[in-house]
Amino acid sequence: MRHTYTCQVRWSDVDAYGHVNNVTYFEYYQEARIAFLYDLGAWAVEAGSEQLVVARLTVDYRRPILFRAEPFAIDSWVTRIGTSSFDVRSQIRDGHEVLSSAVAVLVGFDSRTARSRPVNADERAVLTSVLEPER
Repeated sequence: MRHTYTCQVRWSDVDAYGHVNNVTYFEYYQEARIAFLYDLGAWAVEAGSEQLVVARLTVDYRRPILFRAEPFAIDSWVTRIGTSSFDVRSQIRDGHEVLSSAVAVLVGFDSRTARSRPVNADERAVLTSVLEPER
């Protein structure tokens, strides 16, 4: 199951060349990832000591994103579930054209011990329900 987030380019996101600045892509992917996890209902701000942290985020740039009134779509989906981590793949699209893609590795984190923790049974069940393994 893929989640689609509507991303509006802000004037402040654009550099002197009229392109969205490369660092801003990370913000877009973060916004989309948070919306995805929130919509899954598995993680809430009030979750206590059991949290998620980003261990790695890789971004591939294919085509420039330009300022325009129409928003871009960001699709996100789970591609891997491990013992204490899982991967969320995302793509920024203009229609069917992929402008950028990213993979975020998220790790279960216990803020009391400041260490990684296993993905718990409830989280695993939600993640498994939307898992789309890479081929």
